Amino acid sequence: MASTGAEPLHHVRWPHRRLLWLVAGLVVAAGIVVGVDRLFFSGGGEASRPDLQRTLDALVSGAQRSAPGASAYVVGQNGSWAGAAGVANVKTAEAMTVDARLRIESNSKIWLLAVMLQLAKEGKLSLDDSVARWLPGLLPDGNQITLGQLMSDRSGLVDDFDGMFSSASAFQRALANVKDAKLRARWIALATRLQKNPATRIDPIWVIRLAAWQPLLFVPGSRYHHSNPGWKISGLIAAKAGGKPLAALYRERISEPLGLIHTAYQPQGPINGPHVRSYSIAANGNLTEHAYPFGMGADGGIVTDAADEATFIRALVGGRLGVRQQLLDFYGARGSNGPGCPGDAFLWVGANDGGWSYVYSDHSGKHVAVLLLNGARLTTVATDDPNVAAAARQLYCGT
Repeated sequence: MASTGAEPLHHVRWPHRRLLWLVAGLVVAAGIVVGVDRLFFSGGGEASRPDLQRTLDALVSGAQRSAPGASAYVVGQNGSWAGAAGVANVKTAEAMTVDARLRIESNSKIWLLAVMLQLAKEGKLSLDDSVARWLPGLLPDGNQITLGQLMSDRSGLVDDFDGMFSSASAFQRALANVKDAKLRARWIALATRLQKNPATRIDPIWVIRLAAWQPLLFVPGSRYHHSNPGWKISGLIAAKAGGKPLAALYRERISEPLGLIHTAYQPQGPINGPHVRSYSIAANGNLTEHAYPFGMGADGGIVTDAADEATFIRALVGGRLGVRQQLLDFYGARGSNGPGCPGDAFLWVGANDGGWSYVYSDHSGKHVAVLLLNGARLTTVATDDPNVAAAARQLYCGT
């Protein structure tokens, strides 16, 4: 997280979900109502900002295109604009639209943070609480790890997609650390099921339990290392402290008050309702439809479109969700944006082998840009696609 000193201040980026090797030789893919006019925006619509439209067009065209389709919503001092380019479904050639829905992967973590900050403000939990305080026995070192460390990626917990599941050998090493014979057998069975059906749904508790057997990477709080299992655990605690499933907390605390009718929490399996298809792009340009995620929980799972995501971010950073100061404190953000663009703006990035989500916001929530793509080039997804990063900056700085 930005406040750790391990990454640039106000720039929060979570590593990508990668294609997974689970067993040797087997590859598996793993209130206030804020209305948004979805057809006509105050900036005059697509025709009034051909420069922004060209930015999207460039992402979906040419031999080095970053994705089959892209959508965006931006708002700033020059008004608001929404645009789309390319296709939402390669097989049917269905056009990408401004209200295209997809999973925003790790940008879902901002939603969880918002709920956790609300619960902390209400006195239902404290970010200084230990994991053992809420889920005794879940982690061997649960009394040493705080909720704040989980959500700032300073817990010392291993990550799933750059640790346990990054290769066959990594999975085997992780499994070898497990002294619980029943858990080892369970994961071998899960791997077999995933080979037969990559859309198999796996409760995130199984990923957490596998991670719990892995040695801590460092003393909790001493440095940064991204950990999806830490966020999965945070989601379990949010549901326990909030007294409701996470989907209900998101709906009642965020979606319904803000009028987000295109947003849902669907962490695994096929997405309900209209949505785009997502694709991995090989070095030779060949497309492979991205498989459904397994084991995902609160570390991902928000399905939304660009306008809904922008509305949420504006409400969160702007204070309408009641935790603006808590958010700034969590990230260590103070004062106004620095000189130039993007300056000290928040930057949140979520990605996997099948797409990107970029979110920029200033500290007031008045200047926001959201860029969503339904594809990713496998040659760049591990380190960021420079074209996508540049496009997101152009959208933000152009409004």
